[in-house]
Amino acid sequence: MTQRRFRILETLGRGGFGTVYRAEMTDAGGFSKEVALKVMHYQGDAAAEIARRMRDEARVLGLIRHRAVVGVNSLVPLPDGWGVVMEFIDGVDLSIAIKHSLPPAAAAIEIIEEVAGALNAAWTTKAHDSNKALNLVHRDIKPSNVRVTRQGEIKLLDFGVAQATFTRKEATETADYVMGSVRYMAPERRKGKDSHQSDVYALGLVMANLLTGKRFPEPPESEADHSAFLGTVLENVRTALDSAEAMELRERGGEIVRLLLEMLAYEAADRPDAQAVERTCRRLRHGLPAPGLRDWADVTIPRLQTKDRDGRDTAADADRGRVFLEGNNAQAEAFTRSRTAAVESPPPSKEAREAAKDRTQITQPSASVRRPAAPPLPPPAPPSLTARLEALPTPVLLAGIGGGLILLMVLVFLLT
Repeated sequence: MTQRRFRILETLGRGGFGTVYRAEMTDAGGFSKEVALKVMHYQGDAAAEIARRMRDEARVLGLIRHRAVVGVNSLVPLPDGWGVVMEFIDGVDLSIAIKHSLPPAAAAIEIIEEVAGALNAAWTTKAHDSNKALNLVHRDIKPSNVRVTRQGEIKLLDFGVAQATFTRKEATETADYVMGSVRYMAPERRKGKDSHQSDVYALGLVMANLLTGKRFPEPPESEADHSAFLGTVLENVRTALDSAEAMELRERGGEIVRLLLEMLAYEAADRPDAQAVERTCRRLRHGLPAPGLRDWADVTIPRLQTKDRDGRDTAADADRGRVFLEGNNAQAEAFTRSRTAAVESPPPSKEAREAAKDRTQITQPSASVRRPAAPPLPPPAPPSLTARLEALPTPVLLAGIGGGLILLMVLVFLLT
């Protein structure tokens, strides 16, 4: 077997289940290229399941062909577990753009259009070995999983928790767990129900982030609370659009808000599919004031890349220079099994809990879905007279008895 080596150049990011590196891949013939290498780092009882999901991620990405879906090179067994070799995307995540330099409205709408196109391809692409659509649901749409290059290309990343229908799938789906980032979860996903429209809902929240520069709290599960949440999101978007200098943007603000209203509907059946979102965005962005996505990216992305690298402090990257050698399946599986030991950790701080809302997690569905709520306990019975008398302090009890005797003597005297 031809052994490949991967020399780590920098750490690009750490997700819920793996670390993504920029690496130099070299094969036995001396061929070399830069790639993104995702290596599993999960510990605990779910390690084997995460390894299966990583293998599924590589296989499903090999089936999808779309300009906005990150390309996969191969699935590689490593002595330290499983890895996925993907194309290296030279750009920044949307989370960096939202934090440091919001894209103009025309660029923001085009970004949503591209991601919607990727979601439509993931949903409708047919597997090679059947005539059935993959029906892939990404389940973790959020700004940090969308990358923008300096040429204005959009790439949807991290299909590690995606759900799809294909024959070579290893991971098992269970209603006992919900996967994703709670800040972008549609209400039905909190109840353990996944759908194509759940991705559309999360994309609507990303769109609201791009138009306002604001992060919103996690969507409520109940319909009444969700109505208030939706009102807050739409009001923030409307205010941002109404305050724009360009008249064309103010004039089309109502159409943009209407699209968001549909994408963020409480009921999944009331939301458009990704193809409809893509078409609407394509129509909306024409006529919006410049700059568009490509012109904005050409000027802005190089500057944001510098900020991103400074923020990650790559000079202190402990993994830089590390070399991963391609191993075999037995080595990768043996390492995975060794990671299944329970890992104890202290309870998270308030800051950690807030940051976790943007991280991919495996959580249980809401308790109201897993089991019916226990009936309320009946109110306690009032204490008896005897019990209340026994509870009184002795001096108080004696004083009460003495007072009663004096009152009785007075009444007898008056009556006689």
